[in-house]
Amino acid sequence: MDRLQQLIFSFYREDQRMEGLLEPLRDCRLRRSWGSIRIECMDAAHLEQVSALLMHLRLPLAALGLGRQIVLRAPGSIPRTYPMHVPFHSDQLA
Repeated sequence: MDRLQQLIFSFYREDQRMEGLLEPLRDCRLRRSWGSIRIECMDAAHLEQVSALLMHLRLPLAALGLGRQIVLRAPGSIPRTYPMHVPFHSDQLA
């Protein structure tokens, strides 16, 4: 498991249901590059599974300001790019 995966799983470490939900992420490779978090999936079906988890991936990555977008990739598929909202300090107070 790489560091970005560890970050996400440790963010949700106290929620056993979430750990099971994030299971497809274990088969991915995650990398940071030029303001992007790149998630390499095994195939198109796996990409769809990971795509359904985006709201749960954005929260820990955006909280640490690790990138501006998430890029999902799989062999033979067009890469998908999703913006990552980085919360302002006033958003964290609400």
